[in-house]
Amino acid sequence: MAHWIFILCGNTDDHARNHAAFWDGRPYRLTPAYDICPQARTGGEASQAMLLIGQRRDSRLAACLGAAPVFGFTLDAARTLIDDQIAVIEREWESVCDQAGLSQPERRALWGRQFLNPYCFEGYPTASPIPTGERPS
Repeated sequence: MAHWIFILCGNTDDHARNHAAFWDGRPYRLTPAYDICPQARTGGEASQAMLLIGQRRDSRLAACLGAAPVFGFTLDAARTLIDDQIAVIEREWESVCDQAGLSQPERRALWGRQFLNPYCFEGYPTASPIPTGERPS
């Protein structure tokens, strides 16, 4: 279910080699996320390179929720994980941008376009406000 991380970060180039697991003779454990590369986009609608469920590849969190049971998640558990990831992105945005040495114009260009693009929230049931493209303060 790492798909929601790719969607929230605007990485539409997820493919099978972006998903891996550790195995030490015990149950598999997912590796930390890697190769997350936001793709340039100017419009809203986007599609993932890899199918999410059935024939769906739309870059929307609603598609991830539809796939949650296939991956052993309840809808509530999936929503909690997605909402937590959104909160982490909002909370850590400035710190990560500082570490990457991004200028203010670069940050503005990424926020609400690649990161937390409004399209990804279409059809997603959320109690919290959907990010508007304005960078959090």
